[in-house]
Amino acid sequence: MKYLIISVFAFGLAACGSPCEKKNCNDFKTQKEAQEMYDSDKDCYKNLDRDKDGKACESLPDE
Repeated sequence: MKYLIISVFAFGLAACGSPCEKKNCNDFKTQKEAQEMYDSDKDCYKNLDRDKDGKACESLPDE
């Protein structure tokens, strides 16, 4: 019984992970793709805009 309780607790913690996907500029082919992800949730994907000017992954090609 003790192992069952521990297992259920551990599973519950694993299921409560961060709601944000871990994304970085290497996950996108174009700046436009990165911008769409960034615009969908700016708090979640703020790491895509390092200089905080509102443009995500500026080093990526436009198209």
